[in-house]
Amino acid sequence: MTDFTINWKTDKIEFENITLAGDIGGTNTNIAFVGHHNGNFEVIVECVFETQRLSSCVEAVRHTLKAVAQKAPQLKADKCCISAAGPVVENICTPSHIKWDINAYEINQLLKIPTMVINDFMAISYSLPLLDVNNPGQILQLPHTTGLVSPQVGNMRAIVGAGTGLGTGFLIGQKGNYVACPSEAGHINFAGFDSETRRLKDFVGKIVDYYSPGVEPIVSGMGIVNIFRFFKEYKRIPITGVLEEIDQAGDTNKPGLITKYAPQNPICGDIVRLFIKLYGKFASNIAASLLPTVGLYLAGGIVTRTEKFFLEENLFMHYFEQNYNPVIREVLKAIPVYIIRDYSVSLYGAANAAHCAGKMPKGFSPEFVG
Repeated sequence: MTDFTINWKTDKIEFENITLAGDIGGTNTNIAFVGHHNGNFEVIVECVFETQRLSSCVEAVRHTLKAVAQKAPQLKADKCCISAAGPVVENICTPSHIKWDINAYEINQLLKIPTMVINDFMAISYSLPLLDVNNPGQILQLPHTTGLVSPQVGNMRAIVGAGTGLGTGFLIGQKGNYVACPSEAGHINFAGFDSETRRLKDFVGKIVDYYSPGVEPIVSGMGIVNIFRFFKEYKRIPITGVLEEIDQAGDTNKPGLITKYAPQNPICGDIVRLFIKLYGKFASNIAASLLPTVGLYLAGGIVTRTEKFFLEENLFMHYFEQNYNPVIREVLKAIPVYIIRDYSVSLYGAANAAHCAGKMPKGFSPEFVG
């Protein structure tokens, strides 16, 4: 029997329609019934599994259906949308950090309802219009170095998220409908912009065995590990105290330990500050490329754990606003920047993706199987 937790969020089950939404990550798999009414989405019930203990996505869906039916047999989904970290081709996702694929055709055979599989950052992109910018529990707007916050204008949003890897995406609004576009911009070549970051680039290039590493091995959880190695092997920092604990930990545990000790340990603090400096420059490049005048959104566990450092002396925004061209500097200063604090956004985004499907011309939105 697969162990999982089930959390009923509401007893209300009467909605215009209900989506079975999924968010499959390297650590956890979340499957939820999400109701939609008058443009609002609400999680009815959510089941959380340990991804590495699952043999397939279908297993998680089957356990969810069985558990929900025991309390509310009348609760049925009209459609299904599952999001996962990895490229999606013809409704099949090959995840970056999981041993099995997520196949919409297999899920559809079980559910017998329209089903789609989308990239995790496409799901987060679809969640962006649902976030209340005035709700600090959901989202925090970062002030620019002037101390001012920029208003939302236009119809373009962009998302950047450093976690296990580095995800990106963008969303275009049109008369109440939305088109989310996936991106693999996290894998563009990294460019050092001062002596320290150029040395870091060369150092990480040797680790990945490629002369020009991408941004992901530097701005991500693995990036924090590589920065720690850079401090240890290039800067020759003494490995004592908590640094010894970090050094002996597995690579998957190092980022969490570094961010945990950053407020008290100066070296960990410097590692996080360098990471945020790099994050700011990458986000700046994405903003200059896409001009997301409604907002550039930062997602992922790392940013929420290190929020204090993002705000400290406007560290993130200082590097975000940098550009050789004074005109572009002013453009960047006009773009709103947000930290997403609500971890359930992927489920809402998957539900909204299912809701938006078919409302735009063919090829402009995800398509269902079945």
